[in-house]
Amino acid sequence: MLSVAAERKLNQRALAAKMEEQIDKLVIKREVLTQALLAQNDEELRRLYRDDRRLMSQIRVFDDQGEMLFPRYRFREGRQEGRLERLEGRPPRSDERSPELRPPPIEDHAFMEKPFQLSDIWQPLPPYNAISNMDRRPELADKTITLPNGQIRIIQLRPHLLFKDVLELQRGNMPIRLVMVVFFGGLVCFWLSQTMTRRIRRVQNSVHRLLVGDYATNPSLEKLGDDELGQLAKDVAQLSTRLSESERARKQMLSDISHELRSPLARLEVATELTRDFAPNAGRYLDRIDKESARMNELIEQIIRIQSLQMQQYSLDDSEREPVDLAQIISDIGQDVCFEFQHKQIAWQWQPPPFECIVMGNFDQLRSALENIIRNAFMHTPQALTIAVDLTKVTHDKGRLQWQMTVTDSGSGIDEADLARIFQPFVRLDSARHRQTGGYGLGLAITHAVVVAHGGHVRVYNRQDGQSGLVVEVMLPAS
Repeated sequence: MLSVAAERKLNQRALAAKMEEQIDKLVIKREVLTQALLAQNDEELRRLYRDDRRLMSQIRVFDDQGEMLFPRYRFREGRQEGRLERLEGRPPRSDERSPELRPPPIEDHAFMEKPFQLSDIWQPLPPYNAISNMDRRPELADKTITLPNGQIRIIQLRPHLLFKDVLELQRGNMPIRLVMVVFFGGLVCFWLSQTMTRRIRRVQNSVHRLLVGDYATNPSLEKLGDDELGQLAKDVAQLSTRLSESERARKQMLSDISHELRSPLARLEVATELTRDFAPNAGRYLDRIDKESARMNELIEQIIRIQSLQMQQYSLDDSEREPVDLAQIISDIGQDVCFEFQHKQIAWQWQPPPFECIVMGNFDQLRSALENIIRNAFMHTPQALTIAVDLTKVTHDKGRLQWQMTVTDSGSGIDEADLARIFQPFVRLDSARHRQTGGYGLGLAITHAVVVAHGGHVRVYNRQDGQSGLVVEVMLPAS
């Protein structure tokens, strides 16, 4: 619609300019014709109408009786010919005396002889409102002159444009119209794509948050409209709410069960100690009961810890934060595990930085998280091989400084398909990590919860240097 309106506007201006040019030419020709009439130069009159029939056909000369003298036409061999005749010394023909029988003036022989095409029907009408006021112009008024013999002649100007010229004008504006259609169409498509992409990104971000375990509902999803995408957004919002409620109920139930298991285990320990006094010969069986009770208490403690972190939505209160030196924690853990696994003769490669590596967090939680990573590396590295730990400061893509701790072992590694599950609770990858290493599959889950609670992230991947082994990379914001 905009392109059509613009094209009509351009056509109106072009037609007005063309008509102005046409009128200027007619005014000049009228002056020449006036001089020829006053001089009664018949040859000059014939020449004028013969040389420029198209333009001179718009200048008509009448006598005082209203009879049109110029231009005059006649039929010859059944076709119209624009031949000028001057009625002099013979009576007028019947078709000249009767206006309704007189043939119409021929304005353009070339156009009249052009074969009709069906496509001409679909050409839009010219904007005649651009030239509708031409008759009101002063220079177009009828001009009356008196010849030397006393006869009266009236000269009228009837300017008009040929239909062929109008079609050529419209065809000349078609490239402009096409450019405008492409331009405005491109703008509309860009606006629609941006609007649609913005809505799709909201749904996509919400789905990504669901994938990483953040089930908080995005309120903007309820206001994306009532179309198919809006309905999908509402379904995602409802799914987020249901998952959030389900996850909260699951965590609460597991936490309650863990706490409830503590009481019977405590009573079992008391009963075991009392049994030792009355059955001294059953000591080895009671020792076995104590050992399994201790393992059960340890499992319950780990479940309560990870549930406590997850119920806090992976965040820490400001009151729990204190300056913690990561390099000192890694050094202390290295001494402990090297002493514990000295029988494996593993080479411990760790060089503390010559400066403090401070983060703001909970000391006990950070020590537990890093100890789980380093202890796992020692457990799964074969005898007499190497474990390397590196701690550097890096710049995040948003300009924030972070500490990057990398622990590289020499174990058997993990299948690529299992890397995404390694931080889930109670996950044990038997293909890569053997049962005889012990544990409950909660160590890396606790590590992940602690790191996320401190505003960092942790990722695991297999070594890329051609050797077997696993790389655990921990990123924590620097203080």
